[in-house]
Amino acid sequence: MRKIQVFIREDQKAALRTLSARTGVRQSDLVRRSVDLLLEKAARAKSDWREATRAAAGIWRNRNDIEATTQKLRRSLKKRFAAYGRK
Repeated sequence: MRKIQVFIREDQKAALRTLSARTGVRQSDLVRRSVDLLLEKAARAKSDWREATRAAAGIWRNRNDIEATTQKLRRSLKKRFAAYGRK
């Protein structure tokens, strides 16, 4: 394990102290668990983005109406922009 120093607000320190007393888990262990949760969440978000991209790849492969759909979307956007005074 490596030692690092971090600054936390007084309210965070008080909440950490209270949680430690209530659970019987050392404050340092609670901080390590928090870091683990943050890193896991970041890893999931990254993999979710990649999974979504992979799932979307090729979904229009067998569509024959791409040009017509594109034109329809463009007309719709132009109407919306015109409603807001944009060109």
